[in-house]
Amino acid sequence: KRILLLGFLFYLGETTTALHMTEQRRAFLTRAASSAAGIYAGVHLNTNIANAASNLVFYSSSSGKQFQYADAKMGEGDPKKIGDPVVINYVMSSPNLSNGVKIYSTADSGVPYEWVLGDKSTIAGLEQAVAGGDGVPPMLPGGIRRVIIQGGEGSLGYDAKECSEGRGPGPVSRGETYNRFKNVFCNLTRPDTPELVLDV
Repeated sequence: KRILLLGFLFYLGETTTALHMTEQRRAFLTRAASSAAGIYAGVHLNTNIANAASNLVFYSSSSGKQFQYADAKMGEGDPKKIGDPVVINYVMSSPNLSNGVKIYSTADSGVPYEWVLGDKSTIAGLEQAVAGGDGVPPMLPGGIRRVIIQGGEGSLGYDAKECSEGRGPGPVSRGETYNRFKNVFCNLTRPDTPELVLDV
């Protein structure tokens, strides 16, 4: 009887643990799905985009879906060209995160992002978002654009090594926000690189 009772308790403990793990996974998937839905619905991140367009229509670059974009607001004037200085505000996020999609915002930090088009100091996807190319039209001053950049080898997003050396947009190199950013996009031990979403 004692052996049977111990066996029953062991089985009951295993069942309880399995149920708990199932509930945790279900909660994780629900949070992740909600986060992804927030990204694509244009809420939860950049209020300018949310106010400008609740149903963004995405287009792919000519070479495929590695780069997608949607214009929430069309700008006016002349586009920037190679050699021009660029100053932008952006919201960085990723729908692949379970604990919230937003990673960093220049508006929150009060520090806009600056670079010179074509100087190779930033990621190729951001250059393409602003200057256009590969079937993507350039942004015009005052416009608002959301871009989705696929991760992985040869992508237009972050290279983990270059990212860890400070190339491309991102928070200053200190604090919790930077540590989260670094763990997502600059992690040399990570087997996959998440999708990068930028509201520019």
